[in-house]
Amino acid sequence: MKHIISTSIIILVTASAFFFWLWYEQYLRFEFNELGRYYDAENQITYTDAGFVWCFPVIGFLLIAFILVIVRTLRHMAHSTFKRDA
Repeated sequence: MKHIISTSIIILVTASAFFFWLWYEQYLRFEFNELGRYYDAENQITYTDAGFVWCFPVIGFLLIAFILVIVRTLRHMAHSTFKRDA
């Protein structure tokens, strides 16, 4: 398992977590109306629902990390099988 989880996977998952936090801050914490707007009366700011774009890096980084884990697991299994057969 040591060779499957690498620094690159940890960096990808960390980047995904960071962008998820941005997504939450920019989109998920607000309750938008039917027009896609949220009005913050305290700060007198109108937010639009364009914050959903932060989910794309979240999904992308997690997908790349997931693919790397699968590829490394398959290589590790193939390498282990090859050692047993030899």
